[in-house]
Amino acid sequence: MAVVTRRRAWPVLLTLVVLAVLTSLLLPRSASAEGITGESIVYTNRASKGDGTRTPDIVATSANNAVVVWREGLRPGNLDMGYMRYSYTTNGGATWSRPQTLAQETDQYAWHYVILYQAGSTLYAYLGRTPIADPSEDDGINHNGLPINGTFLKTSTDEGHTWQDAALTVPGDKANLVFSGHPVQRDDDKYVMPYWSSGRENGVLISSDLKNWTLGGHISGAGLVAGENQIGFSQSPQDPQHPKNSLIMVARDNSAGAATSTSTDGGESWTPFTADTALPSYNIARSYFTSDSTGRYLYIYNAGTDSNNRDILNYKTRRPGAAWSAAKLFANGPASDNTDQPDGKGWDNYPMADEYAPGKFWVVWEFDTTRIKTNRLDISDAP
Repeated sequence: MAVVTRRRAWPVLLTLVVLAVLTSLLLPRSASAEGITGESIVYTNRASKGDGTRTPDIVATSANNAVVVWREGLRPGNLDMGYMRYSYTTNGGATWSRPQTLAQETDQYAWHYVILYQAGSTLYAYLGRTPIADPSEDDGINHNGLPINGTFLKTSTDEGHTWQDAALTVPGDKANLVFSGHPVQRDDDKYVMPYWSSGRENGVLISSDLKNWTLGGHISGAGLVAGENQIGFSQSPQDPQHPKNSLIMVARDNSAGAATSTSTDGGESWTPFTADTALPSYNIARSYFTSDSTGRYLYIYNAGTDSNNRDILNYKTRRPGAAWSAAKLFANGPASDNTDQPDGKGWDNYPMADEYAPGKFWVVWEFDTTRIKTNRLDISDAP
């Protein structure tokens, strides 16, 4: 007669528990409804010259495919300029391609900014050019990336793997024309692109084909030091603050709240800027503002209160007709991780994002002027 004991059952039970834990750790996890998944480092350069590896942008062509472009510094002294590099992923950010050059510097020119956009199967990269030399400086070096003396366009039809030069027409009477936010498409299929220029003028350009742009309306400084503007599109009749089909502009400002303005005629005219204290700004750096495909608004920003404190990125969301949510943490890299670039101090800075599914975003930003990072942000169930 066999005798059954419990002694051997315990190792079996323990094995099952361990397997269950390991399975839960190894299985893919969905993004939190209001949060983020794991960070992915696109590129690292701890020995970058100039002001480092900076000001990225991103286009997400699907949940697994995205391309990131960033500015690589040139040499000490040359600030706010460099050459543009890019990398892409086809596996959801698990790996990124070897960096390639989107726009090379020459012995005369470098590049100040890049803004990306997708329409259909074509990607667009808008670039601003600046001279490397400045004869008015004692060392002859351009120290601020100005003037912007040319605006150029490159396009891609293979999800950002290769790029070609394309013709571009922009108004020629705006000194230091800077694109700092993505275009949006109106109901009549025309596109509206935010710009800012000398005198802290913030406005928009309008186009039918993303290649030939004409002036829309603009807002002068009007007492607010506004710049690096972004725009969103109100799609909901339930939003009393912004009528359906209106455009909302948000720009960094020197007050505690971002400068905001509204257009109800497709960008041809704008209300005066007002400071929205629900959207922290302090004129630190470019924040990211958009409206997603469900009509919800997203704001990603530096949580610091001055330009020497850029170490935390937070985000807020708002449903049409509701108030902005409380701040939620997005990124906070350790200051101790900065060992080579003196400008970083643990900074998470200059966020940009692109929606790849309703309420779901790929977000890119610079960390410590040495790394380009991405992460997912799911606000599809945000209150």
